[in-house]
Amino acid sequence: MMFTRFHFFQTFVFILMALLGLGLFQTQVLRGSYYYELSKRNRVRLIPLEAPRGRVLDQKDRLLAANRPSYNVIAIPEDITPEVYPRLAKLLEIPEKEVRRRMSAGREYPFAPAVIKEDVPQELAFLIEERRPELSGVSVRVEGIRYYPYGETASHVIGYIGAVSPREYEDMDHDRFGINSKIGRAGIERAFDDDLRGWRGGQQIEVDARGQMVRVLSDRKPEAGSDIKLTLDLEFQKKIMSMVNGLHASIAVLDLETDGLLALASAPAYDPNIFVSPAASEQRLRILKDENSPMLDRGINAAYPPGSIFKLVTALAGLDLGKITPQTRFRCTGTFQLGPKSKPVHCWNHEGHGSLNLYEALERSCNVYFFNVAKRLTPDEIAHYAHELGLGEPLKLEISRMAPGLIPDSAWKKEHFNQPWFQGETLNMAIGQGYMLVTPFEILRLTSIIAKNGKVVEPHLVVQDSTVMPEIPRVAIREENLEAVKRAMLQVVESDYGTGQLARVDFDKLAGKTGTAQAPPQKAHSWMTGFFPYKNPKIAFVVFVEHGGSGGVTSARLVKQMLEAWRDLHVAPVA
Repeated sequence: MMFTRFHFFQTFVFILMALLGLGLFQTQVLRGSYYYELSKRNRVRLIPLEAPRGRVLDQKDRLLAANRPSYNVIAIPEDITPEVYPRLAKLLEIPEKEVRRRMSAGREYPFAPAVIKEDVPQELAFLIEERRPELSGVSVRVEGIRYYPYGETASHVIGYIGAVSPREYEDMDHDRFGINSKIGRAGIERAFDDDLRGWRGGQQIEVDARGQMVRVLSDRKPEAGSDIKLTLDLEFQKKIMSMVNGLHASIAVLDLETDGLLALASAPAYDPNIFVSPAASEQRLRILKDENSPMLDRGINAAYPPGSIFKLVTALAGLDLGKITPQTRFRCTGTFQLGPKSKPVHCWNHEGHGSLNLYEALERSCNVYFFNVAKRLTPDEIAHYAHELGLGEPLKLEISRMAPGLIPDSAWKKEHFNQPWFQGETLNMAIGQGYMLVTPFEILRLTSIIAKNGKVVEPHLVVQDSTVMPEIPRVAIREENLEAVKRAMLQVVESDYGTGQLARVDFDKLAGKTGTAQAPPQKAHSWMTGFFPYKNPKIAFVVFVEHGGSGGVTSARLVKQMLEAWRDLHVAPVA
């Protein structure tokens, strides 16, 4: 039989049909389940839903950090057609290249939405929704974004949030963190991120060929984060921030009944909202480069020489070791010499204070008196009492693990300089100069311990369970010596010779201590600390002004303003 052209064509068609049949068999039978899963993934989408972040409240439940609606433009890259890129770029006013870059950024899973632009204006969000038929794969999702209603007012306390980095995301629990999640970066936001965060939810939806939702297949509601209530009083904090506006300063006020901080202010400050909004990148860069260091909390993360504030420690060391009594007198002529060949050192009052006892010496902040006390003490003895009162000791606050200040002693000098300690250095130490450095927060704790007759104070920012009353330890200093120093602090303000009389108020007695810490070649630092009222004290405080000059002028005036603000907010008017 002849093999005609028709037979050849018939055979060719048969082979093609056989190959097609084999291909269909492989596709539908052998790999049917694989392609079924692919089709499901193509029509079923997972939409992650971020949990609303918990709020931060003050002691009276006023909002310090909350959430507001944010219109975010998102896109499913698999659904995008080429003509969408230039259209979307024009609407968002960003380069097409940037749109493509954000489309190709890392995602959690296939068909996950990529965030193209966050927090767009409501008008733009509505316009994109209107034009969705020509923007396949693009949509607008409304999510919560962090909002700090009072800006700088308590920024160092509250902190701020920022985006999770790809490296951080790799090590995180993906049930709680998405690739576009935000995390606390400073302050309360960082310290309590786990409580504030909550748990993510999500939706499983079915879409049509154009990527439009057909129905919700399953829905898991996100669980909101917990609220955090602080001991701060918002109105008091606002008033204090207005007092230090334009200064490099720190003011902290402690409730002596609860050890909770009523105010913790540092200036200059920053607006944490700029770390939330993607549009504020220039403002963020300006803040980070600002030579005034607005990100620095001068109350807890900066250390300075304490100046005459430290005379409280020197006095307690002399009293407790029996080297002096409250009635011990020394004569101040304006200068002091350790020995005939020693270089004279001076009192701030060059004419001299005359004969003084301890009360008068603290009242007038006489350097020469404390040079004489220092002659009877070793640096190690002074350092011991400084540590006993909390200086140079680690101190934890919810928002920071603070590095302790520096309280030098003979061993420290030997270790760092390989030199012995000289007695002239003890004179400097006794009046809070030399190598010594402290934070304003350490001074606040020291003053609080004195005000509470030696009870150890652990300041805190978050409201604690008042039903739990742990046993409070005491410092190893005799109470009668603490009482003597408290009486001297009263004279600092209430005596007409006191260095702190500009802080005096007419509605009760104030106990305090001023300090003017030399910081050559610049102007001296200004200090004042104390407690109020003198009998049954309610608050302790510290005021510090960097290069503010005299503590008895700059800081004392701020103390008076602060006490008047506290009175207006916390003392019930007399009928």
